Amino acid sequence: MLDFDEELMKAEAPDDIKKMKTWMFQEQVRIQAKRDELQELNRELQDLKRRLEREKNALEVREKMIKKRFDDNEIFIAKKQKIIEDAYQQLALDRKALECERLNFEHERNKYRRQKMSGPKPVHQYESGAYESTSFFRGVDNDMALRKRYKELLKIFHPDNKCGDTKTLLRIQTEYESLKSRYYES
Repeated sequence: MLDFDEELMKAEAPDDIKKMKTWMFQEQVRIQAKRDELQELNRELQDLKRRLEREKNALEVREKMIKKRFDDNEIFIAKKQKIIEDAYQQLALDRKALECERLNFEHERNKYRRQKMSGPKPVHQYESGAYESTSFFRGVDNDMALRKRYKELLKIFHPDNKCGDTKTLLRIQTEYESLKSRYYES
Protein backbone atom coordinates (compact mmCIF):
# COMPACT_ATOMS: atom_id res chain seq x y z
CA MET A 1 0.00 0.00 0.00
CA LEU A 2 1.23 3.42 -0.89
CA ASP A 3 1.59 6.21 1.59
CA PHE A 4 0.09 9.10 -0.32
CA ASP A 5 1.70 11.87 1.67
CA GLU A 6 5.18 10.47 1.06
CA GLU A 7 4.56 10.12 -2.65
CA LEU A 8 3.16 13.64 -2.83
CA MET A 9 6.30 15.02 -1.23
CA LYS A 10 8.53 13.11 -3.60
CA ALA A 11 6.64 14.30 -6.64
CA GLU A 12 8.27 17.37 -8.10
CA ALA A 13 6.74 17.71 -11.50
CA PRO A 14 3.16 18.78 -12.15
CA ASP A 15 2.67 15.59 -14.16
CA ASP A 16 3.58 13.54 -11.15
CA ILE A 17 1.08 15.49 -9.09
CA LYS A 18 -1.54 14.98 -11.75
CA LYS A 19 -0.82 11.27 -11.79
CA MET A 20 -1.05 11.24 -8.07
CA LYS A 21 -4.39 13.02 -8.10
CA THR A 22 -5.70 10.61 -10.72
CA TRP A 23 -4.46 7.71 -8.71
CA MET A 24 -6.05 9.22 -5.61
CA PHE A 25 -9.38 9.65 -7.40
CA GLN A 26 -9.25 6.10 -8.69
CA GLU A 27 -8.42 4.89 -5.23
CA GLN A 28 -11.38 6.77 -3.77
CA VAL A 29 -13.68 5.32 -6.43
CA ARG A 30 -12.32 1.84 -5.73
CA ILE A 31 -12.76 2.34 -1.97
CA GLN A 32 -16.31 3.62 -2.48
CA ALA A 33 -17.10 0.62 -4.69
CA LYS A 34 -15.67 -1.70 -2.06
CA ARG A 35 -17.66 0.15 0.62
CA ASP A 36 -20.86 -0.20 -1.45
CA GLU A 37 -20.05 -3.84 -2.08
CA LEU A 38 -19.44 -4.43 1.63
CA GLN A 39 -22.68 -2.63 2.53
CA GLU A 40 -24.59 -4.79 0.04
CA LEU A 41 -22.93 -7.88 1.47
CA ASN A 42 -23.79 -6.67 4.99
CA ARG A 43 -27.47 -6.21 3.96
CA GLU A 44 -27.52 -9.69 2.46
CA LEU A 45 -25.97 -11.11 5.61
CA GLN A 46 -28.52 -9.28 7.78
CA ASP A 47 -31.35 -10.62 5.60
CA LEU A 48 -29.87 -14.10 5.84
CA LYS A 49 -29.55 -13.70 9.62
CA ARG A 50 -33.21 -12.62 9.95
CA ARG A 51 -34.38 -15.48 7.72
CA LEU A 52 -32.33 -17.97 9.75
CA GLU A 53 -33.78 -16.54 12.97
CA ARG A 54 -37.32 -16.97 11.61
CA GLU A 55 -36.54 -20.53 10.54
CA LYS A 56 -34.95 -21.22 13.93
CA ASN A 57 -38.05 -19.88 15.73
CA ALA A 58 -40.35 -21.90 13.46
CA LEU A 59 -38.31 -25.03 14.15
CA GLU A 60 -38.39 -24.36 17.90
CA VAL A 61 -42.18 -23.96 17.78
CA ARG A 62 -42.48 -27.16 15.75
CA GLU A 63 -40.16 -28.97 18.16
CA LYS A 64 -42.27 -27.80 21.13
CA MET A 65 -45.46 -28.98 19.43
CA ILE A 66 -43.92 -32.36 18.64
CA LYS A 67 -42.62 -32.69 22.22
CA LYS A 68 -46.04 -31.74 23.63
CA ARG A 69 -47.75 -34.23 21.33
CA PHE A 70 -45.22 -36.88 22.35
CA ASP A 71 -45.78 -36.11 26.05
CA ASP A 72 -49.57 -36.19 25.55
CA ASN A 73 -49.23 -39.53 23.77
CA GLU A 74 -47.07 -40.86 26.62
CA ILE A 75 -49.72 -39.81 29.16
CA PHE A 76 -52.47 -41.30 26.99
CA ILE A 77 -50.57 -44.57 26.62
CA ALA A 78 -49.92 -44.69 30.38
CA LYS A 79 -53.65 -44.19 31.05
CA LYS A 80 -54.56 -46.90 28.56
CA GLN A 81 -52.01 -49.22 30.12
CA LYS A 82 -53.46 -48.55 33.58
CA ILE A 83 -56.98 -49.27 32.29
CA ILE A 84 -55.80 -52.51 30.72
CA GLU A 85 -53.95 -53.54 33.88
CA ASP A 86 -57.05 -52.81 35.98
CA ALA A 87 -59.17 -54.78 33.53
CA TYR A 88 -56.78 -57.74 33.75
CA GLN A 89 -56.88 -57.58 37.55
CA GLN A 90 -60.68 -57.45 37.48
CA LEU A 91 -60.69 -60.31 34.99
CA ALA A 92 -58.47 -62.35 37.33
CA LEU A 93 -60.81 -61.62 40.24
CA ASP A 94 -63.83 -62.53 38.14
CA ARG A 95 -62.09 -65.71 37.04
CA LYS A 96 -61.44 -66.65 40.69
CA ALA A 97 -65.05 -65.87 41.63
CA LEU A 98 -66.30 -67.94 38.71
CA GLU A 99 -64.03 -70.81 39.75
CA CYS A 100 -65.40 -70.59 43.31
CA GLU A 101 -68.95 -70.64 41.95
CA ARG A 102 -68.10 -73.63 39.77
CA LEU A 103 -66.62 -75.48 42.75
CA ASN A 104 -69.68 -74.64 44.86
CA PHE A 105 -71.93 -75.83 42.07
CA GLU A 106 -69.94 -79.08 41.76
CA HIS A 107 -70.14 -79.56 45.51
CA GLU A 108 -73.90 -78.98 45.56
CA ARG A 109 -74.39 -81.28 42.57
CA ASN A 110 -72.38 -84.03 44.23
CA LYS A 111 -74.30 -83.47 47.47
CA TYR A 112 -77.57 -83.71 45.57
CA ARG A 113 -76.45 -86.93 43.86
CA ARG A 114 -75.45 -88.49 47.19
CA GLN A 115 -78.80 -87.54 48.72
CA LYS A 116 -80.63 -88.86 45.71
CA MET A 117 -78.78 -92.16 45.95
CA SER A 118 -79.28 -92.44 49.72
CA GLY A 119 -83.02 -91.92 49.65
CA PRO A 120 -85.76 -89.34 49.35
CA LYS A 121 -84.64 -85.80 49.71
CA PRO A 122 -86.08 -83.72 52.55
CA VAL A 123 -88.29 -80.91 51.32
CA HIS A 124 -86.74 -77.45 51.75
CA GLN A 125 -89.20 -75.37 49.80
CA TYR A 126 -92.15 -73.70 51.45
CA GLU A 127 -94.95 -74.87 49.24
CA SER A 128 -98.38 -76.19 50.06
CA GLY A 129 -98.39 -79.87 50.85
CA ALA A 130 -94.75 -79.86 51.93
CA TYR A 131 -95.58 -80.18 55.62
CA GLU A 132 -98.64 -82.44 55.48
CA SER A 133 -97.17 -85.24 57.58
CA THR A 134 -94.77 -83.08 59.58
CA SER A 135 -95.16 -82.09 63.16
CA PHE A 136 -94.31 -78.41 63.50
CA PHE A 137 -94.08 -78.65 67.25
CA ARG A 138 -91.84 -81.71 67.55
CA GLY A 139 -89.75 -81.57 70.74
CA VAL A 140 -92.07 -79.10 72.50
CA ASP A 141 -92.81 -80.30 76.05
CA ASN A 142 -94.41 -77.34 77.85
CA ASP A 143 -96.76 -74.40 77.40
CA MET A 144 -94.03 -71.70 77.08
CA ALA A 145 -92.08 -73.63 74.43
CA LEU A 146 -95.33 -74.21 72.53
CA ARG A 147 -96.18 -70.48 72.41
CA LYS A 148 -92.60 -69.55 71.46
CA ARG A 149 -92.51 -72.08 68.59
CA TYR A 150 -95.95 -70.94 67.42
CA LYS A 151 -94.78 -67.28 67.19
CA GLU A 152 -91.61 -68.29 65.32
CA LEU A 153 -93.62 -70.36 62.85
CA LEU A 154 -96.08 -67.49 62.32
CA LYS A 155 -93.17 -65.19 61.42
CA ILE A 156 -91.85 -67.70 58.91
CA PHE A 157 -95.04 -68.93 57.23
CA HIS A 158 -97.23 -65.80 57.35
CA PRO A 159 -98.74 -65.15 53.88
CA ASP A 160 -97.27 -61.62 53.77
CA ASN A 161 -93.72 -63.03 53.90
CA LYS A 162 -91.77 -64.10 50.84
CA CYS A 163 -91.85 -67.76 51.91
CA GLY A 164 -95.36 -67.54 53.36
CA ASP A 165 -98.09 -70.09 52.64
CA THR A 166 -101.73 -69.94 53.75
CA LYS A 167 -102.37 -73.71 53.74
CA THR A 168 -99.27 -74.41 55.82
CA LEU A 169 -100.25 -71.63 58.23
CA LEU A 170 -103.70 -73.23 58.66
CA ARG A 171 -102.07 -76.59 59.48
CA ILE A 172 -99.77 -74.87 62.02
CA GLN A 173 -102.78 -73.21 63.68
CA THR A 174 -104.72 -76.48 63.75
CA GLU A 175 -101.79 -78.34 65.33
CA TYR A 176 -101.20 -75.48 67.77
CA GLU A 177 -104.86 -75.51 68.88
CA SER A 178 -104.82 -79.27 69.47
CA LEU A 179 -101.55 -79.13 71.44
CA LYS A 180 -102.68 -76.03 73.38
CA SER A 181 -105.83 -77.77 74.51
CA ARG A 182 -103.72 -80.77 75.61
CA TYR A 183 -101.35 -78.60 77.74
CA TYR A 184 -104.18 -76.55 79.26
CA GLU A 185 -106.22 -79.68 80.17
CA SER A 186 -103.34 -81.07 82.18
